Amino acid sequence: MKSLLHEYIKLVLTESVTYRELDSPLPYRRASNVKRLALCDSSVTEPPNKHDAYFAEIQKWDRYGKSGRPLKKKRKGELIPGVSAVCIAGFLDFHSYGSDMYYIDYMKTRTDMRGKGYATQLIDEFFKRYAKPGMTIHFGKMMREEIGYLKDKMAEKYPGVNVIGSRDF
Repeated sequence: MKSLLHEYIKLVLTESVTYRELDSPLPYRRASNVKRLALCDSSVTEPPNKHDAYFAEIQKWDRYGKSGRPLKKKRKGELIPGVSAVCIAGFLDFHSYGSDMYYIDYMKTRTDMRGKGYATQLIDEFFKRYAKPGMTIHFGKMMREEIGYLKDKMAEKYPGVNVIGSRDF
């Protein structure tokens, strides 16, 4: 009875969640065919904080020239693109190496949405879509303990998939 109630609550909570797959707007040196899997929660209506990188568009300004000397007037520098919709609570950028390996380039959850399980839902959906027995999923250089936890969780949940990554935390 208890598990049935948990399943119903889980269904109600996740019914507003959809996933969008698109090309990543971020430039990566490692690969040019980087895709993005974005988690869109229709219950999220507030825009992200204007300083939340990769969710809000941020215009950087150059204060120094190529020689390192200060400029008289600052000029527009790099434009960091934001996400296309307010409902996006997290995204995962990835690319494939051949037919049997995926590399996770970057994964981020909105700062105000952390701790709500969006990263777990996102990585679960990624593995459901792409992880097949005998494949390798490379988490890359993991900069946060939470990502290391997700890697270990997926390695346990999908024993036929080789889940690797280097810890840098």
